[in-house]
Amino acid sequence: MGTTPGHWPDTGVVPTLSDDAIAALTVDLAPLDADLTARFPGDPGTRQPVHTCYLPADRLHPDVVLEWGEAAREALRHHAPDPDALAAATAGDSDPAIAAAVYAHVVQALTVEPIQDLRVDLEDGYGTRPDEVEDADAVQAAQALRTAAAAGALPASYGLRPKSLDAAVRARGLRSLDLFLTTLAGDGGEDGPPPGLVVTLPKVSAPEQVIVFSEVLAELERQLGIPPVALEIQVETPAAVLSLPALVGAAPGRLTGLHVGTYDYSAALGIAAEYQANDHPGVELATALMQLAAAGTGIRVADGSSNVLPVGRASDVRSAWRRHAGLVRRAWSRGLYQGWDLHPGQLVSRHAAVAGCLLTGLPDALRRLADYAAARTSGSVADEPATARALAGHVLRAVDARLVDDARLRAAGLDEETVARLGGRPPQVPR
Repeated sequence: MGTTPGHWPDTGVVPTLSDDAIAALTVDLAPLDADLTARFPGDPGTRQPVHTCYLPADRLHPDVVLEWGEAAREALRHHAPDPDALAAATAGDSDPAIAAAVYAHVVQALTVEPIQDLRVDLEDGYGTRPDEVEDADAVQAAQALRTAAAAGALPASYGLRPKSLDAAVRARGLRSLDLFLTTLAGDGGEDGPPPGLVVTLPKVSAPEQVIVFSEVLAELERQLGIPPVALEIQVETPAAVLSLPALVGAAPGRLTGLHVGTYDYSAALGIAAEYQANDHPGVELATALMQLAAAGTGIRVADGSSNVLPVGRASDVRSAWRRHAGLVRRAWSRGLYQGWDLHPGQLVSRHAAVAGCLLTGLPDALRRLADYAAARTSGSVADEPATARALAGHVLRAVDARLVDDARLRAAGLDEETVARLGGRPPQVPR
C-alpha cells in the first residue's frame, strides 16, 4: 500500500516533480478512474452456485427440490452404491481417500442441497402452448415457489426463463414475465418475492434487447414495489458473441451472468447434432470470449448443459455420468464453475465432479496460500497477488461446499477471515 501524497518518507533525495505538479499532470485521469471503478468492480465475492437446474413450468411444484434430491439419491444407490463404484462411473480420482470424501460429499449434497439454483423454464424446455395454458403455468409456478420458500425448500437462488424478445414471441414472453412476477410479489413490501430471484433472458442478439428488457423489469419493480431483480442473459447466437462488450455494459448494476446456450449456438454455427457439446471448439471459443468480456465486471460466466441424460440401462447411466463429469471437470479447468443440469440424475455426476476438482487441488492450494499469507509479513512472496486470489478462490469454493472446515484451515496455518480477504470476499457474506 502506498503512502498518502504529502506524507512520503524522507529518503534524503527531493523528487523533481512536486505533488502539486503530479496532480496537475494526472488530473485528466480522474474521470477514467471513476469509469474503470464503475465498469470493473471485481467479483461480488458471494457464493456462486455450481449449477442451474432448468425445469419446465408445468412440472414445477413446491417439493421439486426434495423430489430431485430423492431421485438422485436413488440413482446413486442403484448405480454407484459405494465410493469405488462412483469413482469408476464418473472416471473420478481412484485414490481411496479422495473417492471416499467425494462419495460422502455427494450424499450430503443430495440430502441437504441437491439444487443450488433453480430456473423455471417457459422457453425451449417448455415449448409453445395455448395462451391460457401458459398463463396458468406462469401463475402456478410462482405460487409453487412461494410455497416452497415458506417451507424452507427453495434454493438460495431461483427464477424464471421466459421467452425471448424476438418479435414472434415477445408479447407472449413479457406477459408471462409479468404474470410470474406479479404472483411472486404477493402484496409487495415484506410479502414480496423470496430473496435470490434471477430472470434469464434467452436468445439475445443485440444490446438493445437487454436495455429494453431491463427497462421492463424496472417498470414492473416500480409498480409492484419489489426490489431490483437480477438479470442473466443467454449467449446462444453468433450476433451475441460478436456483441459481447456491448451486452456486458447494457444493464449496469443488474446484469449478473452470461450463460452459454450450447445447442442453439452450435446449430447456428452449422455444427452437426452429433458434435454439439460444451467441449466443441466453437462453443469453447464463445465461452472464452464471454470470460474475456466479463472479466473484472462482477458478471459470472456459466457453461451449458449435457443433453446425454443418465437414464435407461445401468451401462447407459454410467456412460452419461462419465461424459457429464468429464465436461464439468473440463469446464472447471477453464475457470467455468457453473453449468446447467437438466435431469435429477445429473446431480450425481455434477456434485461428484465438483468435489473431485476441489479435493484434488485443495492440499496444494492450502499450502501455497498459507506460504503467501506468511510471506506477506516477512517480505518474501513467491506467488503473485493475482495467483493468491485464485488460490483463495479455490479454498473458498471448498468452504462453500463444506469440504474444508475451520479445523483444516487452522492446521494449514489459515483461517476463513484471511482466506476471504485474500480472495476478495467481503466480510460476513452468507454462504
